[in-house]
Amino acid sequence: METEHESDNNLIISYKLLRKLIGSIGVFLPVILGLGMFYFDKQNFIQDSISDYYGTKLRDVFVGFLFVLGFFLFTYKGYKSEGKGLLYNDNFFANIGGAFALLVALFPTTSESSIVRTIHFSSAALLFAVFAYFCLVIFRRGVAEQNRSEMKKLRNKFYFWCGILIIVFVAGAGASFYIMSEEARNKTDIIFYLETFALWAFGFSWLIKGEAILEDKKELFYN
Repeated sequence: METEHESDNNLIISYKLLRKLIGSIGVFLPVILGLGMFYFDKQNFIQDSISDYYGTKLRDVFVGFLFVLGFFLFTYKGYKSEGKGLLYNDNFFANIGGAFALLVALFPTTSESSIVRTIHFSSAALLFAVFAYFCLVIFRRGVAEQNRSEMKKLRNKFYFWCGILIIVFVAGAGASFYIMSEEARNKTDIIFYLETFALWAFGFSWLIKGEAILEDKKELFYN
């Protein structure tokens, strides 16, 4: 019969696995889209943006990954501090992120409708904002500062810089619409690369949170 201690350990392991799965989507999505498109069109395997893969033969892959990401985020519970409001409820922000992921998939940037495109861009920006909040706030709390191990302190620095990089890359993508011509953006694929870097920052932060690396082997509590 499974003891209460074993049950708690299984719960911890499942959350670590969920975090790794979420992180893996961020890391591998742009890679899989690029390699998949290379098989079909070696000249244009890098699209102007990751969202533009919706208009290619990789559409189902793009939408499928976003739905899986949304499902994983809806499943994620995380930490909740009673009496401190929604800002201390990880599940609230995970659910918001999951909703934005689905909206990005359901309202493609390739649509001729300006309303659909606006919903897509707004949802994508807000999704990255949620990712940044996880890095800058949610992942960095949990253990009182005086009780944090050296590895936990190192992880917190990593989370902080991942959050900053997400903001910088997404802001850079937005700024490119004002400081670069459409021809220059398309020629350099700047949006694709900035989105990829932002996704990697998001993905690696979740992989670290899932203790794929930089793990503190003796920690069995929320960190």
